[in-house]
Amino acid sequence: MRILVIGINIRHIAGSACRAGHEVIAVDCYCDRDLSLWAKETERLPREGWVQRLPIFAERFRPDAVVFGPGLEEATIQGVPVLNNPQEKTSQVSDKLWLARWLEEKGFPFIRTETSPEGLSYPFLVKPRRGAGGVGCRAVDSAEELQWQEGLIAQELKSGLPASVSVIGNGREARAIAENEQLIGLAWAGADGFRYSGNITPLPLSQRGVGEMAEMAEEIIAGLGLVGSNGVDFLLTGSGPVPVEVNSRFQGSLDTVEMATRINVFDAHLRSFCGELPQHPPRPRLTAGRVLLYARHDLTVKTDLMRSWTADVPPKGSRILAGEPILSVTAQGSDREGVMAILGSQATALRLYA
Repeated sequence: MRILVIGINIRHIAGSACRAGHEVIAVDCYCDRDLSLWAKETERLPREGWVQRLPIFAERFRPDAVVFGPGLEEATIQGVPVLNNPQEKTSQVSDKLWLARWLEEKGFPFIRTETSPEGLSYPFLVKPRRGAGGVGCRAVDSAEELQWQEGLIAQELKSGLPASVSVIGNGREARAIAENEQLIGLAWAGADGFRYSGNITPLPLSQRGVGEMAEMAEEIIAGLGLVGSNGVDFLLTGSGPVPVEVNSRFQGSLDTVEMATRINVFDAHLRSFCGELPQHPPRPRLTAGRVLLYARHDLTVKTDLMRSWTADVPPKGSRILAGEPILSVTAQGSDREGVMAILGSQATALRLYA
């Protein structure tokens, strides 16, 4: 098939689709160097006015189907099959307040979520009602730190190991394909707070609650009627797994899931639209890791950063502002500790912060 993939950053989706044997046309905001390794054609997506451009892309590239990636999950396009969850479903699920109410109603563990901080005890969590990657998420210890504004929600602050489950759904049933550790706020990667920093796959089965978490994720995705590749974020607490968010789209963990399990996530995604699910959860063959490196200060990319273990590589001369992602580093090994050590040494070797 000729697949048009459009999103803010869609290199991981384009790579999976290409490896599944499809002809990929990629349109995103970065046009990283390695995107062209997977896509027959690439084009830059404007940060503003992209809605008006979608029909133009469809007319120019004439794809057999369109996949919307991060940032464009609720987009629509006429005259071409769209391999995403329905717009109205995605809009509903991405509303963190709505999801917390739904989880409570259906009897799942949930995090108390309110439209105002009234009634919550300090410290609590403040985050955008809609958003991803931990952007704008912060813990508030006192009224002096609150700085409340429209569009925020307040959540009870729970402690636990951040984790996620990658799930394929067909609208009626769902199958978990991987359990992942979420790396959050890695200081050595230039991140802080609750900023998403990457993944380790798989989450060790010795970790309490992993099996329960996978079953719960399947029930949630099936209960929401979601199709294709979806993810459920959790906190593994002392009292068991607690769902945090649902991502009704391809997730950032796609790279580590494919490296660890050898499953092709795009192929499983495509088959799910015909009602097919993976027959059995794939067994991890190794441990895989990916870490995003963020700019600690404004910088210009002065050297070629392409390596066998880098991804999302910006072209030489790219200007990257403080707090923005620079690129990703990836690693494989026999256990988490070894993989994390490799990732750290790779980040150091790039000398991005010198």
